[in-house]
Amino acid sequence: MGEFTTGILYPRKYEPKVRNALSKTDQPHFHRNVNGDWNAFFLQDEWLETSNTVSFLLKLSKQPIPLLWFHDAEDNGWGFRLFDAGYEVSSGTISYSLDVEMAELEFARLYPHVDLQEGISDSDDVRQKYEEILDRVVRSELYRREVGKGITRIKPQSFNRIVGPKQVQQLRSLFDLQLLTDVDEETGASLLYDSVDLFKEILGIEEMVWVNFAYLASGGRE
Repeated sequence: MGEFTTGILYPRKYEPKVRNALSKTDQPHFHRNVNGDWNAFFLQDEWLETSNTVSFLLKLSKQPIPLLWFHDAEDNGWGFRLFDAGYEVSSGTISYSLDVEMAELEFARLYPHVDLQEGISDSDDVRQKYEEILDRVVRSELYRREVGKGITRIKPQSFNRIVGPKQVQQLRSLFDLQLLTDVDEETGASLLYDSVDLFKEILGIEEMVWVNFAYLASGGRE
């Protein structure tokens, strides 16, 4: 099982205000120091699925306190939502499974009578056909457009209250669709799969790893 991390980060200088707000909420939570610049708190509603949770974050951000909800599911992808001054000002999602999902759909369209999962295990021919389709998918304009849908609401300038101009420019470069989806012709590597580590490095939140509400609630036994 890969890493699963999710929590709400904020600059440490706002700790008194955040702790005060957390003390008044009924939702179970944990609060932790991440490093010298960042703290994080972890809510039971880890995916911000309820309107009450989102309302709490919007209200807290009005003070104003920039709040960065961050999630990293190593096997599937990562993303964030940035709240500031009472608004959700930026958000993005990067999927690691999009290329596979698209390739499987295309394989099913071309070879409707072939069981892909069984064929990949038993047949070199099926495996080769699938790999060729996958290779075409990651180089296709359709794939770029689908990746682009996950980053259309990313606004690097919205981070200017928590990082400097250099980091804002680095974020702008990181989320350039062309760079994000380019595939190295020799290795087949893509920046897409390194983007979460680069994002964390730019913001200085490398320590935000292998932690979430359920993990903390279990005493770190998951």
